[in-house]
Amino acid sequence: MTEQGCGTHAGLGAELRAVAVLLLDRIGPVLDRARADGGAAAPPTSTCSVCPVCAVVSLLRGERPELAVRLAEHAAGFLDVLQSAMDAPADPPAPPPAPSRRVQHIHVERPAARC
Repeated sequence: MTEQGCGTHAGLGAELRAVAVLLLDRIGPVLDRARADGGAAAPPTSTCSVCPVCAVVSLLRGERPELAVRLAEHAAGFLDVLQSAMDAPADPPAPPPAPSRRVQHIHVERPAARC
C-alpha cells in the first residue's frame, strides 16, 4: 500500500484507520454486554417505556429500558458493519478499462437544394 498525501500529513489516513479499529474493538464488548443483560433483568418501573425522554432518564438511573436494549442491538450491528469495512483491503480494486469505441465515418451526399 502506498502512502498518499503531502509531506506534512502523509500516512494520516492509516493512523485514522488504526484509531477507528481500536475504538470499534473497545466499544463492541460494551454493546454486547448491554444487549446480553438488557431488558430481561430490569425491574419494572413506573415510567413509560415508549417515550424517548423516559427511556433516557431510566438509562441515566441505571435501569435498562427496552429502548436502550434495542438501540444497543442496532448500534452493535452498525459496529459490525464498520468493523467489516475496516477489515476490508484499503486499496479498492481498479475499475475495469472503459470499452473502446470504434467509430466508422459514413459519407452522406445530399442533393443540392433547388430554388
